[in-house]
Amino acid sequence: MLNLNDQIGFNIYRVALLFRRELIRALKVYDLTPEQWQILATLWQQQALTQSQIIDLTLQDAPTASRTITRMQKKQLIHKHQSPMDKRATIISLTKHGNSLNQQIPKILNNHFKPILQQVSKKDQQILLHILQNFRKILGDKI
Repeated sequence: MLNLNDQIGFNIYRVALLFRRELIRALKVYDLTPEQWQILATLWQQQALTQSQIIDLTLQDAPTASRTITRMQKKQLIHKHQSPMDKRATIISLTKHGNSLNQQIPKILNNHFKPILQQVSKKDQQILLHILQNFRKILGDKI
């Protein structure tokens, strides 16, 4: 008989859901969703991306990404404008407010997850990170 607790995929999925729950709790003070945070974090690294690039990098479907970007624009976290090179492309960039959160949110997240991660040795954390990065590569992750 199949035991789900012995299945890698099941365990990865469950841990992802549990980490997402913690991420929601940590971001609540900023009124951000994990999807909005992921877009912000991507833009903190890239500064400006097309909406298509954001969809590819965040693995969100197009309608969800579009709604998320619209909400972020209303919260004045991002600017949205047409590409001067390709009128069909929409460029997403950070506002001053969205950029300033790069000084606050990573600290909040580190403080939130620190007690959780401290329960696992640094060596095991590094091993897990390496294994997850390998799986991402195998599965065709673009980042």
